[in-house]
Amino acid sequence: MTQPHASFDNSLISSSKAKAHLLLTAVLLSVGSIAGTSAAFAQTAATSPVAKGETPITITVGHTVMTGRLNSTVMARHLADRLPITVDFGDHGIGGDDFPTKVHKIQPPLPTEGTKLGGAPGVGEIAHYVPNGSLGFYYGQLASYWPGVVSLGTFDGDPVVFAQKSGRFSVTIEVADE
Repeated sequence: MTQPHASFDNSLISSSKAKAHLLLTAVLLSVGSIAGTSAAFAQTAATSPVAKGETPITITVGHTVMTGRLNSTVMARHLADRLPITVDFGDHGIGGDDFPTKVHKIQPPLPTEGTKLGGAPGVGEIAHYVPNGSLGFYYGQLASYWPGVVSLGTFDGDPVVFAQKSGRFSVTIEVADE
C-alpha cells in the first residue's frame, strides 16, 4: 500500500509557463487574503462607536493615525488619566507568533484594584500584562489564555501597522474629541 506524502512533486508542472501561472495564482490569493482582512478591519472601524463610559483615543504610529477606545474599567481609566503620552514600543521579545503584540513597559505600573485579571487578547485589542507592566497593541490573536492580562480597550484600523514595525518605534496615545 502506498503512503501519501506531503511534499510537492515538481514534475507535475512541466513547463515554465505553468510554474509561472501557479506562482501568480499563489501571490494573488495571498494579496486577496490580506485585502480581505484589511477591508474587514476598515468595516469594523467604521461601525465601532464609542460606548457610554468609554474614552475615545487616537493612536499615532509614524504618519498613521488610528482611532480607538479605552473601556470603562478602573485600570483603563487610570491609563486615560495619563494621556497624552508618547512612548517607545517594540517587539515582545519572546514567543514569536505566540505573542503577536508590540509592547511598552508602562511606569509607574497601572493599579490593579477592582480589576479582574485574565484573558486572551485578540486582533485590535489594547491590553496590559500586569506581571511585567507591559502595555500592548495586539495585531494577532494571543495563542492562549493568560492569567495576568487585562483588556483596556480596542483600536480601529489595520493592525498590520504594528505587525510591520521592527525594533523600537514611537507611539502617541491621546484622548480624542468626542
